[in-house]
Amino acid sequence: QFAMFDALKGLKEAIAAKERYTEPRKILADDAAEELNKALSHLEKGNMATLVFYNEPEQTYKQLTGLVSKIDPIWKYVQIGSVSVRFSDLYQVSA
Repeated sequence: QFAMFDALKGLKEAIAAKERYTEPRKILADDAAEELNKALSHLEKGNMATLVFYNEPEQTYKQLTGLVSKIDPIWKYVQIGSVSVRFSDLYQVSA
């Protein structure tokens, strides 16, 4: 009969979203972009690689290590396992 209710519906979710750590996207300098392009050109399917990339939904940088399963220069992405990363989101590549 006297059930609890949330008078400010959505307030808890809004506070949790504000408390989440976000990181602005870093802009690569020309020499860093050149290094990244060089590393991408040496990357091949089956290579072990570590990618540092910007995860747009979470607005943070993530690191992913594994075997490269696909590189698509036309659609501009690299795939490790089931995770696809756009070239424009890459910050660092090491093979």
